[in-house]
Amino acid sequence: MKYSFNLRRHWWFDAGIAGLYTISKSGDERLRKFNVNVTATSLGLDFEGADQDTIRSFLETCYEILAERHWNISTVKQKENPELVVYDKENDTISLMPKRKPAPIVSMFVGARSWRGDGIPYKELKEPLKSRVDEFLEKNKTKLWGSDNKLLYSQPVCHQILKILPETKKSGKEETCSVCGNKSKFLSEVGQPSFLLFASSNATKSFNSQGKNPAKICWECDFISKFAVESASYKQTGDSTFIIQVTSPDTEKLIEMQKEFGSLSSMRTVDDKYYYSNIGLDADSLIRYCKKPHELLWSFMVEKYNLLARESTKEEQTDEPLEDDFLKDFLESISASTVQIYLLYTVDSGDTFLTKNLILYDDLGYFFRLIHHMKQNHVDIKKVFNSLYEENNLFREKILKNVLKKHSILRLMEQISFKKVLAEEPVSMNNILNFTTEYQKIIRGDNMNKEQIETAVNLGKQIVIQAVERAKAENESEKQALKKIKGDLYQLRKSRTRTDFLGQLNNLQFKYGISVSNHILDGLLEEADFEDFRSYCILGALNVYNTKNRNKEE
Repeated sequence: MKYSFNLRRHWWFDAGIAGLYTISKSGDERLRKFNVNVTATSLGLDFEGADQDTIRSFLETCYEILAERHWNISTVKQKENPELVVYDKENDTISLMPKRKPAPIVSMFVGARSWRGDGIPYKELKEPLKSRVDEFLEKNKTKLWGSDNKLLYSQPVCHQILKILPETKKSGKEETCSVCGNKSKFLSEVGQPSFLLFASSNATKSFNSQGKNPAKICWECDFISKFAVESASYKQTGDSTFIIQVTSPDTEKLIEMQKEFGSLSSMRTVDDKYYYSNIGLDADSLIRYCKKPHELLWSFMVEKYNLLARESTKEEQTDEPLEDDFLKDFLESISASTVQIYLLYTVDSGDTFLTKNLILYDDLGYFFRLIHHMKQNHVDIKKVFNSLYEENNLFREKILKNVLKKHSILRLMEQISFKKVLAEEPVSMNNILNFTTEYQKIIRGDNMNKEQIETAVNLGKQIVIQAVERAKAENESEKQALKKIKGDLYQLRKSRTRTDFLGQLNNLQFKYGISVSNHILDGLLEEADFEDFRSYCILGALNVYNTKNRNKEE
């Protein structure tokens, strides 16, 4: 007997396929007793077993394992403070057990009415058990479960009850699944969550023009959809939840990418100690500090790069810089077939949630080559990231979004750097400057050439250096010099035209004895983009100002 899941329609189905494959290969002892072979094909998953009953039992067990991992779990705090009163009928004992709480993704769909608990209401208890329960409740200062005060026989569960691989009916009307569009006699009301698309049957919209009744979903789509949470990477912070899925239209490539980014990779950890996130658990991970979608996507891929770098260095057993072909095998693997990363950003909104952003990113080759280039040029990515920190991270989000989309970051970098440096906030200006100049040359190499960029940066550096030197010659302290030049930088930055800018330079020449490069005097400003030139000049000045100011403080 062979059964195949190959209803390919959208990315959440791909995620479900990957999740089901991961569970089926988890090595759980409950699965070993089944003689079922699971293989990934280009279109989906094949399950081969002795008969239909064997495959059905195997799939039911996979779902049982999934529910234990994501629906019916207890956090560390719940385990440390058990509150559920549970009666063991076999041993005739009453004890406290931990409450349960679904994982962050599932919790968006599960409400109080989703929980089911096997037990007996307090009003139906007979003596002497009733007296024992009263004594236990008084001693432990607790109460029974639910609105009907039920003495539980086991911990409650909240996963849906599904019909899996149902036997073929001899008669009955076929209907169209609102998700895949296939005809089936085994349709049910949309449940929570179905492909992370539907929160309830009342909120359902048809995703297929032939769907007719939009609240109907076939058993295959319903079943596969539940497993999408297994292949998801997630982070919950405050009322925001971020979900990352790596997908590909080719199932074999999809499974391969789970080993690189997803449920089969070392990037992701399933541990109830870290209930609110299954990624970014290392102490030095940038993911831990992300509050916005693009900065999280950026950090997620940077973490993958760092993981590859550590593995490469470990294999080579060398402290030498990484070679240019370091990423060769990985880049070939992600370019051989389409690989995409989806990031879903949601915000809690009372009884439901709002989808704030859905990002589809497929330019992975560019991103990893960019990060590698920065490393080769001795740019500390972590220091760049940390230097862009603000309370709301709006600037960091804008800048990293621009990097992902290959847009200019020069003026944004100059703006936030000026603000932070003059406010004497922590910032690594050398890394900011190097990252910005290298990035701009890559994506906008025809706007300002290398010579023009170096001239602008060196001009900015010279302004601050010469101001400090003049102060020393006049027996002023470096602190006084920096205070003066702070105002001059404000004025230089306020220049709105080439004429104003050159006028400010003349003032600085007279004030500090600065020697302006002949390239500028010969009309370089006429050739280069004025605002870009000014931004590079200010960044160069801030780099020296920040260094000297930090040395002064130390």
